[in-house]
Amino acid sequence: MIDNMIAKTYDLRVVSHINDFFVEARPQFFKRQKPNCYRILNGMNGGNRTYMTIQFTCGYYNECKIQGSIRKWYLGGLSDDDLSWNEFNEAINLLAERLEIAPEVFYRFTISKLEVGLNGKIPYDSTYVKLQIVGFRSALYTPLNGVGYRQFSSKSKNFIAKIYDKKAEIRSRIKGLIKDCDDEQFIKQTKQLNIFRVEFTVQNGNGKINKRFKMKNIGDVMKHYPRLLAFFLNHIKQFQFNDKASLEFVPIKGSVKEFSDFLVSYAANELGAVGIRDIISQLVPSNRREAWRKIKKLQVNTGKKNRLKKEVIGALRKQSIDLFRSEKYKRRIHI
Repeated sequence: MIDNMIAKTYDLRVVSHINDFFVEARPQFFKRQKPNCYRILNGMNGGNRTYMTIQFTCGYYNECKIQGSIRKWYLGGLSDDDLSWNEFNEAINLLAERLEIAPEVFYRFTISKLEVGLNGKIPYDSTYVKLQIVGFRSALYTPLNGVGYRQFSSKSKNFIAKIYDKKAEIRSRIKGLIKDCDDEQFIKQTKQLNIFRVEFTVQNGNGKINKRFKMKNIGDVMKHYPRLLAFFLNHIKQFQFNDKASLEFVPIKGSVKEFSDFLVSYAANELGAVGIRDIISQLVPSNRREAWRKIKKLQVNTGKKNRLKKEVIGALRKQSIDLFRSEKYKRRIHI
């Protein structure tokens, strides 16, 4: 479930041994990226080769920050598997071992960013799935769309909901000629497979993490990993799908205002939050607030009965069950 994360400590004494000399003596596991910043290599080859970073900051605040995708670091850059509870614990312990930090000390590093996600596999083109999502929770979540993904952010960007074509992302890592058998195998295996990924990111401080998950440090995440699943399953239901439901015009007074409200409601249902924001952004700035006030009074169809939405949620729930209940992923580590 966990992908990207940021963990910090403000006690630099526990990481004082990590410096240029430490890195140069372990070239198979570390590489200097820039002053006071080092890559922690996963030791894999080809497209599976990835890294996390450890960075030191000295000044008003002294801190050591470890960040990156722990899922890719542990499973490999070409993997479309999700990180189970047991695997996350193993990855954390391996990371502590590579850094030569005592596990009980490493568990106390605080968390300031967590990205929780799952891959889903359905008989639809992943790009089509992305395009059918027209909003998240409400129009107040800003769409931040890019190539290959659809993303919605809270105003402060403390919370981000994102869906994208996972297969396309992985294949983009394979550049030029195939030099590794794992790369070639991945292309063959996923040629006809549609893999989409949904991710929710909570960031910008330990307080935000604690508020959403009731977790403060790495040790808390290792103990209470299932909380992430509950959070994920609750939030996937809040994506708004394009239902294109027909609306019936039933005026009470037969006024022009009722007619104009019907047209706005129809547009809101057709376009969703993404399209509505695009249109309102074209208005004169002084009129945008009034437009938003009008939109907020309308009930936007969120596609609750949408078949695609049911299948997307069903695929993600199935993946979560496989991840947590399979004998393959039974916990072997106890904190």
